[in-house]
Amino acid sequence: MSIQTVTVMYRNILETGTVTVTSENTSYPKYRLYDRELTKLFKALDSTSDVDIMIDQGAVISYALTRLIIPEGHNLNGKVCKLQYSTDGTNYSDALSWTQADALVINKTFTTQTKQYWRFRVTITGILQLGELYLTDSYVFTRNISNEAVQGTKRNVLREEGVSGTVRKVKLGESRRQYQYKLKAMGLTQMSDFQAWENETEGVKDFYILDHNGDLVYCEMLNELEFRYLTGTVVGSDLNLCEVLS
Repeated sequence: MSIQTVTVMYRNILETGTVTVTSENTSYPKYRLYDRELTKLFKALDSTSDVDIMIDQGAVISYALTRLIIPEGHNLNGKVCKLQYSTDGTNYSDALSWTQADALVINKTFTTQTKQYWRFRVTITGILQLGELYLTDSYVFTRNISNEAVQGTKRNVLREEGVSGTVRKVKLGESRRQYQYKLKAMGLTQMSDFQAWENETEGVKDFYILDHNGDLVYCEMLNELEFRYLTGTVVGSDLNLCEVLS
């Protein structure tokens, strides 16, 4: 495998901003948009008008956005969608505008914007439903993974061997992709970036990556984040990542 670029998306501004919606079924509440449980749905209540999901980052804005991700489970197929931003919460400009072509995962990038107010607007007939609205930045590794990186599959199989040597196997779920990424020599700036990633997720929050093949995968980090000092300004680290099934 040749050396490849990996990108991680670990922060969702809905978790720290103030989120309001124009229509909400309280049995499928708005916090489902940012709880990182991809299969648990937010649903609107009104089926006769457009639905707005609005986010206020607050007066102090230090986080720029470049990407929108919506997992499978939405009903946006055929719907007109807009992601918009504003400096005053009244006048909005489009970061993205499109008609969704299918019911698959949505992964869209846009020109970097650092704005206080954001709005996701859907022109819809019927009841809007989304599993997650993930508004984030894209962090590309400044030093890429090494040729010693490993990609594999983690089976979800229960294996029991009896005293006679016979084996019983039960498939409990789908297999998951897993990665062992080695970064042999990176600078202190990338080390600080990795620490910011760890501080945000703390081993609890799952996150998206674009793996070395360019595939979008929802992952967790299995190992403790550690650094090997090679010199005073050069460090190495390993990442053991595993796909999270939704």
